[in-house]
Amino acid sequence: MVRRNIDDLDLEILKFLQENARAQCNEIAKYVGVSDRTVARRIKRMESGGIIKGYKVELCEEIVERFFPSTKGLIGVSSITMPAVCWDNILNVIVSTFGVGGVLIVYNLGLSIGRTYGEILKKFSDDKENLISSFCSLFKSSGWGEISLSKMDYEKGYGILSVSKIPFKNNLSENLIRGIIAGYIEKVYDKKFSVKRYENFVKEAGKFVIEVGEK
Repeated sequence: MVRRNIDDLDLEILKFLQENARAQCNEIAKYVGVSDRTVARRIKRMESGGIIKGYKVELCEEIVERFFPSTKGLIGVSSITMPAVCWDNILNVIVSTFGVGGVLIVYNLGLSIGRTYGEILKKFSDDKENLISSFCSLFKSSGWGEISLSKMDYEKGYGILSVSKIPFKNNLSENLIRGIIAGYIEKVYDKKFSVKRYENFVKEAGKFVIEVGEK
């Protein structure tokens, strides 16, 4: 669907922006061979249509460690990002192949991802609050969505987590995300937790609330 909304000129503009997100319209215009007004109009349209979601600032490690301590666990972590549509297709294949049992496989896939996150971030800190905060940042930067904490007991690991801006269309993504959260908290606290949908929450599109408690 997105491919239908962009043409070769858009792709050339996007290619230039990937190399230099701060490039001026006149610079891009010279590269693609059109007027700067055309470039500005194209960029604005792609931003409004969600094709361009934002512009990233990459900081050096010294600045991150000094001024953004809650994300210091992310330093040195290499990652390979995968579009949400790819995850949706993976989940579809798993369930179509294994049927009902595929739901459990999806959850365990999430567990494995969460445990890996835990192993990585525990190398940088043993402070539970910092580890949870770093996980929320890593979760967002990995493209899973955004986590907001409510009534979090950092000593025990219990609390209510709101997961929003979930990019996936597949309904099974909740099982994947619950698994990621369960695997991470399990690794950080060295014990298993009950990670389930919070009963008092009315389901909304792209959002759900999870309760983490004693297993």
